[in-house]
Amino acid sequence: MKNRVVIYLVVIISVIIIYQINRSESKQLDKFQQSFQVVEGRLGELFYQLQAIQYGMSQLNSLSSPLANEASLNFKRTEDNTCQISKNRSREQMYDFETNFLVVSDGSGCEPNSILHDKIIETIKIAPMMTFLAGRAEDVISLYFISMDKFVITSPKYNALVIKPSEFESKLFTRPYMQKIFSVGIENLGNHIFISGPYADFSLNKDVITFSIAIFMNKEFYGVLNMDILWEDLVAGIDSDFHIINDPKPIPGDSLLSEPLSFDGLASDLRLVMPNSMSDQLTYLIKNSIVDIAFYFIAIVLAGWVLYTLNLRMVSQKLTTESHHDPLTGLLNRRGFMAELKNIERHQFYSFMIIDLDNFKHVNDTYGHPVGDDVLLRVATVIQQQIREKDILLRLGGEEFGLLIAYNKDNKQINIFERICEAVAHLPHYSEDIEFHVTMSGGAVTTSSIDQIKSIKSIMKQADALLYEAKVAGKNRVLYGDFNGSNSQKP
Repeated sequence: MKNRVVIYLVVIISVIIIYQINRSESKQLDKFQQSFQVVEGRLGELFYQLQAIQYGMSQLNSLSSPLANEASLNFKRTEDNTCQISKNRSREQMYDFETNFLVVSDGSGCEPNSILHDKIIETIKIAPMMTFLAGRAEDVISLYFISMDKFVITSPKYNALVIKPSEFESKLFTRPYMQKIFSVGIENLGNHIFISGPYADFSLNKDVITFSIAIFMNKEFYGVLNMDILWEDLVAGIDSDFHIINDPKPIPGDSLLSEPLSFDGLASDLRLVMPNSMSDQLTYLIKNSIVDIAFYFIAIVLAGWVLYTLNLRMVSQKLTTESHHDPLTGLLNRRGFMAELKNIERHQFYSFMIIDLDNFKHVNDTYGHPVGDDVLLRVATVIQQQIREKDILLRLGGEEFGLLIAYNKDNKQINIFERICEAVAHLPHYSEDIEFHVTMSGGAVTTSSIDQIKSIKSIMKQADALLYEAKVAGKNRVLYGDFNGSNSQKP
């Protein structure tokens, strides 16, 4: 018998292990595919943005667009003979990022009528497209155009402050992205996008990856447009089990390599890598099966937990209901009212009235508190009979009530509130064989803003002030007012 139980256990455990191994492999491949799609989608966005700018730049000259207005530019020549050209702010400027670029060249760029100066003025009209993308794309840390005439246009402008014209040959033109461009014949550049990195950025202590594309105007090669994004931003959307390499001829080894990441037929050297050694597979098995293992354990106690949770939920719902409602009248209290405001529908007008029963202390003192409680119940009932189901009636405390109505026809609230005032005044109350009546005073505030209603405190304060004026004016009346506007008294 014991041997049979052991055999059964071994068989069950073996089936579970085999099932979990297959399930783990399937899960890991699914995650690998999902990460591939995420990165390729992000790569496509970046490719599209660069191609859009490339196309826009290529059309500038073909459309005979005018040269930049030199009067709007600021030319600054530094002590080390560096020319820095920026754009002055103007009244016509719509966005802050429009002036967030800087041109850097040697000193002759600041000399009017010099060849370099004229070339910069001819090319600087591409800056608006650069600043738009750099200003709108959250993960683009730098966008810069490197001219073959040895000047740079960069956005945002602070990235150009570390560039020295004397270092163009020794540093800038030797960067990986420029070397990739130079390694391809101009006739083969087209709309091909080159990807370089990751490598350390000039000004950041983080690795960046650069997307580069050649820029042509009138079929003439003008320079290279580069887009830098943080390497960590590119890989942020992939599962932590995988990583990306930038290698034209990768060696698989113990790893599983994806197809080259591409967009619209443009393949890159980027590939997604899944380490796949025996230790990696064991790690995947543990990671991907931990939920299932936990499920087997939880299933044993699930029934008891469900029953306990259901009971706890019922108690919680009861406590929530009690905390949101007045125990005497069953109406919403302040807390319940504030919760209800979150779901209020949009209408053209909203009116909130504070209702206070006149001389209610006299009722309690004369007939006793039980009779006073009965009066409150009867008043709450008669008010509910005068309003719609969607209107919100609450008890603010004591003999004070609040009423919120939403409607689309102007002055409709006056009929409703006056009808309530009249109904309360004509409602009979009894203490043994004695019949008596109570009246109410009200202060009502109207607004057309749903936001003002949702932040109700200011409106309640103004309604309370109107209520006080109604009391002073003789009671048994409702005073009206627009939010922060003029007031009117009941005739």
